[in-house]
Amino acid sequence: MKNLVFVGLLLSSLAWSQEPQVPKVSSVSELPPEQIPAGTCQHSYSGYLEIPEHKKVKNTNFTAQDIGDYVKKRLSEGYILSLYPQASGRLFVIETCTAKN
Repeated sequence: MKNLVFVGLLLSSLAWSQEPQVPKVSSVSELPPEQIPAGTCQHSYSGYLEIPEHKKVKNTNFTAQDIGDYVKKRLSEGYILSLYPQASGRLFVIETCTAKN
């Protein structure tokens, strides 16, 4: 009987001394359902949208075709794009390079 009480006390003290392990999640991000194809890009970039054919520095008159062509080209180079319209009418772009160099 003494041994049973001792084992019970030992187990309860071990269980009490163990703190529950709660994993910490620092961030959650959504991933696409398929793997992102490797691209040819070299580095990430952020700034206002500039298309070489448009010589104006602060162009706000891009057509839907201009923007679509830009997006299609950058995606094919391996960039992940975030586009942010600005109150000034310009478009701020963040291009994240996914190529593993």
